[in-house]
Amino acid sequence: MNIAILGIKGVPGRHGVEVVVDALIPHLVALGHRITIYGYNSYTKNSDDYFGARVRTVPGIDAKNLEMITHMWNASLAARRERFDIVHIHSTDPCLLAWLPRPRIGLVATSHGQAYIRKKWGRAARAMSKAAERLFIRIPDAVTCVSRPLCDHYREKYGREVTYIPNGIAVREPPGESRLAEWGLAPRGYLFASAGRIERTKGLSTLIEAYRLSGTGLPLVIAGGGSATDTDYFEELKDAKPDGVRFVGFLTGEPYHALYAHARAFIFPSEYEAMSMALLEGLSSGAPTIYSDIPENQAVASGLGFSFRVSDAGSLAERIAFVISNDAEARAVAAAAREAVRRNHDWSAIARRYDDIYRDVAGR
Repeated sequence: MNIAILGIKGVPGRHGVEVVVDALIPHLVALGHRITIYGYNSYTKNSDDYFGARVRTVPGIDAKNLEMITHMWNASLAARRERFDIVHIHSTDPCLLAWLPRPRIGLVATSHGQAYIRKKWGRAARAMSKAAERLFIRIPDAVTCVSRPLCDHYREKYGREVTYIPNGIAVREPPGESRLAEWGLAPRGYLFASAGRIERTKGLSTLIEAYRLSGTGLPLVIAGGGSATDTDYFEELKDAKPDGVRFVGFLTGEPYHALYAHARAFIFPSEYEAMSMALLEGLSSGAPTIYSDIPENQAVASGLGFSFRVSDAGSLAERIAFVISNDAEARAVAAAAREAVRRNHDWSAIARRYDDIYRDVAGR
C-alpha cells in the first residue's frame, strides 16, 4: 500500500517518536509498502530513497506553540493532494488535524503518550493536547498505542479499544571499552542515566538527590540535552549537582551505546513515560537497570530490573546501593533482561503488527 507518515519532525530520528518511526521504516518497506515521511524542513531533508522510503519536507512556524500545528497543517495538505491509501499519524497532538489528510482507504493513528501531563506546557497547550486526544479517539479508522496501561486508560475513559503495539529495540553487541576513554571512565566504574531531552518529568532531580544520599564513589554520567530541553531546568540541575555528577550532552551512535553497555548500572528515574526507548536501551544493554515504578515502566521492565518508588530519592538510593553491593545477582538479572527484550521487542515483528492494522483497515 501507498502510506504517508505524518506527525513527526523527520528522520533520522534523534529521540522519541522520530526514533520509533526511523526504526520501523526499513521493515515496512520490506513488507512491500511504499512509504512517504513528511517532516519539518527545519529538521530533515528531502530524499527519494531513505532506506527505501521517500522523505518530503514541509514548512512551518518554528515557535514553541505553533511549530507542530503549522507543520502538520502543511503536511496534511501535501498528503491530501497525493491521495495515499493509508495515512498514519504518529502522536496524539497532531490528531487535532486528523480530519484534514483524507486518505483513499483509511486513517491510522498511534499514541506515544499524553503530552499534556508533561510539566513544561502551559494551560492553553495542555487544553489543546487534551482536545487532540479526543480527536485521536474519534476520527481514525484504527488507533494503536505503545503503552499497555495507556490502552487501558483509553478504554476506560472513552470506551474505545486501542490496539497495543509496543516499541522495539535493536539489541546490539556492546561497543568496545575504548569508547569510554573520551570521558576517562573505566568499564563498570560509573552509573549512567539517559534523558534525551531534559525536562522536569524525567526525574533527574530525584536521581541527583539519590546519588548524594547513596554516598557511592562511582561517578554518575548523565547524557541528554536534545531539542525541546527545558533549558532553565537544565541550568538548575547543573548548578545543584554534587561532585561526581557529569553531564556529557546529547549523544548518539557508538559512544552513546558504549555508555549503556559498560555501566555498573543504568538508572531510569522518569516520572512519566508511555514506552521509553531509553528504558528499552537500558534493558537490552546488558547493564543492570534501575527504574521508577510507574505503571508504564512496570509493564515493560517488571522482573527484568530493579524498581524504586517514583520521585522517592531515598528509595532510589537504596536500590543503587543494593545493585552495587549485589553485583552477581544484578548481572544475572541484566542478562535475562537482554534476552527478554530480544524476544519481545523485535522491530520486524512489530512492523508486521502495523501491517496487520493497515490490512484490516483496507479490508473493511
